[in-house]
Amino acid sequence: MEVHNINQMLAGKERRRHELARRPIEEKLRAVVRLQELAAPILRQRGKIVRCWKFEIAGRS
Repeated sequence: MEVHNINQMLAGKERRRHELARRPIEEKLRAVVRLQELAAPILRQRGKIVRCWKFEIAGRS
């Protein structure tokens, strides 16, 4: 039973990776910027200098 659960979990993880890989580059970059913004306050509290990327798609607001 335990092996079955592990196999299901690994298969789901693989599906998720393929899903993310198929997304447009703009969406992937937005995700990276969002993660930077989430991590920035923690890093600043630790005394690190942090600069998050600015991301805008040309021709859009």
